Amino acid sequence: MRTLETRYAQALLELTGDEEGLRAGGSLLTGDPALWKALNNPCVPGKEKDRVLCRLLEGKVSRELFSFFRLLCRRERLSLLPAVQRRYHQLKLEREGGALAVYRCARQPDPADLARLGDTLKKRHGLSRIEFQVMLDPQLLGGFVLQLKGVTYDKSVRGMLRDLRRSLKERE
Repeated sequence: MRTLETRYAQALLELTGDEEGLRAGGSLLTGDPALWKALNNPCVPGKEKDRVLCRLLEGKVSRELFSFFRLLCRRERLSLLPAVQRRYHQLKLEREGGALAVYRCARQPDPADLARLGDTLKKRHGLSRIEFQVMLDPQLLGGFVLQLKGVTYDKSVRGMLRDLRRSLKERE
C-alpha cells in the first residue's frame, strides 16, 4: 500500500513538473516556525488558514500548486508537506532515470569520492543520475553504508567487524 505522501506526490507530479515552485511555496509556509505551527494547529479555523494561504501564495506559485496547497490545508494535511516534497523529488528523479542514494558515514565524505562512487553505481544500476543524501553516523566508526533502490551496501568498519564475528562463529 502506498503512503499518503506518495499518493499526493504522484498526483502532483502528473499535474506539474514545477519542483522549484513546490519548494518555493513550501519555504514560504514552513520558513516561519510560528506560521507553520499556526497552520498545523487544529484550533485555528480552516477559513482563517485558507485566507493566510491565499495572501501568502497567490501569484507566487502556479495555479496547480496554489490549488494543491489549499487542498492540503482544507483536508488538515499541511503537516505532510515536507514529506510530500521529499517524495515528489524522489519520484521526479526516478522518472528522469535517476535515483536517490542514502549514504551514512562517520565523517563528511570527500566530494571526489562520492563522484567516483556515483559513477560506479550509475553503471551498475543503469542510472543516468544519482543524488546522495549524506547522513553522518559516528557509530559506524569508519567506512559507509549506502542504500540505493532497495539494495544496501555495507562497507562500514562496524559491518566488517560484524561479518568477521559471524564468520569466526561459523568456523567453530
